[in-house]
Amino acid sequence: MIRNFPRPVTFFLSVCILIAAAGEAFPAQQSDEVSRLISAAKEKGETELNLSWSETTLGGVDGAKKFAALFNRMYGMNVRVHFTPGPNMVDMAGKISQEVAADQKATTDLLLGSEGIFAGLLNRKVMDEYDYSKLSPRMPKEIVAPANIGVEILSLFPGITYNSNLVSAADAPKRLEDTLHPKWKGKIASTPYATGFDRVAVRPEWGPEKMKAFLKKLSPNIGGLIRSGEQPRIASGEFLLMVMDAGGHQTRKYQAMGMPLGHLVPEDGATVGFLLFGVPRNSAHPNAAKLYINMVMSEEGQKIVYETHFTDHHELPGSQSARALETMKAKGTKPLKIDVKFYAAHPELRKLSDELAKMLR
Repeated sequence: MIRNFPRPVTFFLSVCILIAAAGEAFPAQQSDEVSRLISAAKEKGETELNLSWSETTLGGVDGAKKFAALFNRMYGMNVRVHFTPGPNMVDMAGKISQEVAADQKATTDLLLGSEGIFAGLLNRKVMDEYDYSKLSPRMPKEIVAPANIGVEILSLFPGITYNSNLVSAADAPKRLEDTLHPKWKGKIASTPYATGFDRVAVRPEWGPEKMKAFLKKLSPNIGGLIRSGEQPRIASGEFLLMVMDAGGHQTRKYQAMGMPLGHLVPEDGATVGFLLFGVPRNSAHPNAAKLYINMVMSEEGQKIVYETHFTDHHELPGSQSARALETMKAKGTKPLKIDVKFYAAHPELRKLSDELAKMLR
């Protein structure tokens, strides 16, 4: 099981979003493949999209409304978007897999998941294998998953969240090993699923055994286990540090609400992961779904991604999250890229994640 994401509450609310196209579609020039998909969607009667992911991801219902407006404006279409807040990414991937096996239409026309989830779907004939690089120069093959089963839509930089009122930037741990100092005893929160530690363990200066030894030393300093996304408990002073979090985007979300939080990527623990979109093989509206991915990867789409999820894809032109990478590079830190290809080449990560989580619990 992939344990790098929280398990949000499942909602049973479906929202139909209908936003008519306003004015002329943009951009004025679409690729030949995008034009083909628009024609195919119209010919197949794809006048709606069924989407489902967590309400805490990409702005949930509110984010879906923003994306729907951009979709119809960009393509000059009038597509109804039905968004249903759904279960966590692991459960949704399992549901889609079961529906494909049963030859049923997919619950969602787009699957949203981590690189670990998409690695688990390789060679299982669950996802449509489609060359997304044909859609736009903004989708080079480097950010398309192996076998063309999905596209990276945003980057995640896990690290340490700290209470900026009670811990100065100068005093915050710069390296993971700094968290072993006795002054942090009982003041550190971590997650019950050992977020991020498995990925750090494959950095060249670590290794699984060294990481296990580190967590054995860190455990006495941990005052409690909380879920990813519970940064308000750091802001309240219940804990001073969260080691590790699922990414700086979570901290930025609460900073925007005025909470006293800071975020850093430890010099000896820098990794970058991704969330991806892909079209299930049994999608009811596959042409419109691929157009949706193209829209999300456009410059305007990535602005909404950042607005709703507080990160975007750091390798795309105009990226706002690229600043995090620039900050790391300025300090001589190079994050290890954990993409679908890397995850698939390291199947031991799943077992290691479980082992590390048991050590923390």
